[in-house]
Amino acid sequence: MSEEKRNYERKPLEEMNVIDDFLFTEMVTDEVRGPEVCRIILSRVLKKEVGEISYEVQKVVPGVSEKSRGIRLDAYVREKREPTQENKSDINVYDIEPDNKNAKKEWLPRRSRYYGSLIDSKLLNTGIDYDKLPDLVTIFIMSYDPFDAGDMYYEAGTVIKTHPEIPYNDGVRRIYLYVGGKIPENATEDDKKLQDLLRYIGSSISDNVVDEKIEKLDSIVRETKADKNVGVRYVKSWEWEREIREEVTAEVTAEVTAEVTAEVTQAVTEAVKKEDGMIIEAERERADEAESRANEAEARANEADAELAKYKAKFGEIA
Repeated sequence: MSEEKRNYERKPLEEMNVIDDFLFTEMVTDEVRGPEVCRIILSRVLKKEVGEISYEVQKVVPGVSEKSRGIRLDAYVREKREPTQENKSDINVYDIEPDNKNAKKEWLPRRSRYYGSLIDSKLLNTGIDYDKLPDLVTIFIMSYDPFDAGDMYYEAGTVIKTHPEIPYNDGVRRIYLYVGGKIPENATEDDKKLQDLLRYIGSSISDNVVDEKIEKLDSIVRETKADKNVGVRYVKSWEWEREIREEVTAEVTAEVTAEVTAEVTQAVTEAVKKEDGMIIEAERERADEAESRANEAEARANEADAELAKYKAKFGEIA
């Protein structure tokens, strides 16, 4: 790919939206602005006020073994809570995952399952009872419709399929939000506020700033984009990605070239062998024909000698 093509595909920092990975990461990485970003999103999604939180950005959770796949969480949030009889944990855990790639959306349910299982594996130490396992809410915010129903809000949970009326609370919620999705006709005011927030996350322009919470988020967006250090990191990230892309392109080109060369070599070799075989076969056929003609001539010569011998015996030598 040419440099012009790469530059054309590159989105300027000023045009980025909250859903874009780089901008979201920079916003939540800031120690002052980050907690407010998480609180705004969580309060709108969960429809409740969010308490004291701590969080990690781009948290890497290793697999259960060296050969197992690890994961990276965009924003891993812990909220302090009061333990209850049903759930004795003193925290709630949230994973916020903006997704602007629309890649392999059919994998989302299994991806969410794997994310949750790895997060759970790090939340419960040896000897701790299961009722101290925190509630876990995974929130995917997407620029595409994950299930093609056109809706803004999808939530998956665990149920007893044979007896859906019986509660089955394993403490896990999986929420999928489509920034361009519709809300039901009987939507509540909270639903409308969430839709407004998602519209801004998907397209972070002033026209989409419609309430105080979004205005606060927009202020953080503008401050982040104006930060010179953020601009420097954005340029460096593109330089790094370009280097990686070029390295990968070179490796792939070398591999493809080697594969194509091997395939062509094999094809040519087989063609030559086939052609040589055809030539050898043709020569063999010509040799067989010559041998056959020689045998016929020898046979005729023998017949002539035999006839001549008879003639000599009968008439004597010819003078």
